[in-house]
Amino acid sequence: MALMMLTGGDLDGAMLDADLSFPALLKQDLGKWRAGFPTVMLNHHSAQVVEGTVAGGTRVKLFFDKESGLLLRQVRFMNTAVGLTPLDVDYSDYRLVSGVKMPFQWKLTWVDGQSTTVLTSVQPNAAVPAARFLKPTTAAPRGTAAR
Repeated sequence: MALMMLTGGDLDGAMLDADLSFPALLKQDLGKWRAGFPTVMLNHHSAQVVEGTVAGGTRVKLFFDKESGLLLRQVRFMNTAVGLTPLDVDYSDYRLVSGVKMPFQWKLTWVDGQSTTVLTSVQPNAAVPAARFLKPTTAAPRGTAAR
């Protein structure tokens, strides 16, 4: 499996996903904040829309449940060769993990596809060996023996 360098809207999106997972610095990481329409109905929830821009210029809309304050949807618009393309992320099945509500399911929808991620458990502060963060070594092509 080859590693792919993220650039442009893909890099902005990855950074935004990380910020939304641990939102302590979200306010500083997004610029040009503004409130969207007062209320939008989204999957039977009354949602407040907040719009902003990440450092690389990608525009994002965040839809928060007006009752619980939980994030229901993220829509980001990435600049591509064919113009702005949207990517939607719908969050659901929030559960308490060490006192923090986390989505255990999210669905990504993009121009020509969709994927769903479902978590069965989350371990906060799990020990991760330092070796997991090392740069991977290059594997020998299939059919050849490593020398």
